[in-house]
Amino acid sequence: MEKIRTIITQDAEVDDQNSLRHFLFYANEVELQGIVQTSSKFHWIGVPGAVKPEKTNRDDFEGIEESGPFDRPYRWPGTDWMMKVIDDYEKDYPRLIRHADGYPTPDDLRAITKVGNIGYEGEMEGPTEGSELIRARILDEDPRPLYLQVWGGTNTIARALMDIETEFKEVAEWPALHEKITKKVIITACGEQDPAYRQYVAESWPGILFVKTLQMRSYAYPWFVMPEGESKDTLRAAFMKPEILDGKSALTDGYCTWMDGHVYEGEGPAGQFGSNPNIVNDWFGARMMGIVPDKYDFLSEGDSPTFFPLFPCWGFRTLENFAWGGIAGRYHPVEGQVNSKGEPLNLWDVSLDPYTDREGKVHEIESMWPYVADIQRDFAARAAWVDAESFAQGEHAPSLRIREGLDHAAVPGGTVTLTPEVSSPDGMGVSLSARIYPQASADWAARACLTREGDGFLLRLPAEAKAGEQVHVIVKAQAEGHYRLVRYQQAVITAG
Repeated sequence: MEKIRTIITQDAEVDDQNSLRHFLFYANEVELQGIVQTSSKFHWIGVPGAVKPEKTNRDDFEGIEESGPFDRPYRWPGTDWMMKVIDDYEKDYPRLIRHADGYPTPDDLRAITKVGNIGYEGEMEGPTEGSELIRARILDEDPRPLYLQVWGGTNTIARALMDIETEFKEVAEWPALHEKITKKVIITACGEQDPAYRQYVAESWPGILFVKTLQMRSYAYPWFVMPEGESKDTLRAAFMKPEILDGKSALTDGYCTWMDGHVYEGEGPAGQFGSNPNIVNDWFGARMMGIVPDKYDFLSEGDSPTFFPLFPCWGFRTLENFAWGGIAGRYHPVEGQVNSKGEPLNLWDVSLDPYTDREGKVHEIESMWPYVADIQRDFAARAAWVDAESFAQGEHAPSLRIREGLDHAAVPGGTVTLTPEVSSPDGMGVSLSARIYPQASADWAARACLTREGDGFLLRLPAEAKAGEQVHVIVKAQAEGHYRLVRYQQAVITAG
């Protein structure tokens, strides 16, 4: 199976640093081809003489914060932190490779870690090592899609695309190359944190798929406002401290949580989440988001939903169609979004799903929230791999496949059998369950009947099922053991 390839771009926000540490536990799952620092609305190094415009393009964070001038550093954490994270990965690496194949070497990571356009919000003044790395990957002959993660601004990606356009726009092959790149590049972004997407990418490359994976309430600073349940339990200090933070690995030793004593370079007192005892009163976001943290509560990984869908280990099929949902939630195309020429944008945003809280109340919330507990327990298990003396002392997720395959056709009123085949590398028992996912399915899917039959599940389509429409069935395998690790398979049944 070919690995998915991806490049990370980030602005070094505290939660970006957390996201990178989290990602590296899963670096074996994909082919990481770059780690590139950019600027954003929230962080930049400054350029002498640069003048901040009175008003920038709209973005997802407009109005949250009044940022500083462009000619001096603004909340700037430097760039050395990236290599420090890789140094921590190097300490964990010998233990990680006991549990899974495919982890890149620390030197591999150092070779692809670059600084991009960091001057100020949306800065694209010239090519940089980061933009050149991205440009080379876009132009290579690798036929696989290239997933560009955006944890900060899009400006370094935009600069790479601009340099390609400048170089090739006048050649006869340009229309074909433009179409090829439009299909090849897929951007998963934590929103729009600078004007570069709207001002350049949307204008010159409107067909590039841009998915705003902004599940901020589920996995970022405002998680406190979410409904009570297992997902929320795994973000509290009672889980975070013993399961992730307590001496498991060098990567998690540097992981930042609320009021844990960490001091963040470049942040003023109001942004010292780890060391300002009055943070709830000083930080604007705490007041706005209703945050009342305890020491070692989960802080934020607001950018991590950009990469969760890329990990094939979870078993979802999000990359086939972001409307099908998965571990980082479900998405939909945003209608009516056009550039200045009236060309439609290939822009997607987060869809809501129902969630039943601990008291039985149903909420329409971000579609990632039900899976946060799965993510957190899996993260904790991988952190514990570093603490294990051998493979046998770690916990590993079960394997799951559907004997009959994942794509089926059935006539209205007909049936489909799904037989899970499961195993545990740890010899643990594994429980099975299945459910219809109505939000990703046709309206009539709510009237389909899914029952347990012997070793598998039987789906009966209703008589009114319309040809060509689909019902999605999510099969779940959950291992016994401390972490109760899970894997999924997503079967798609099309009425014929």
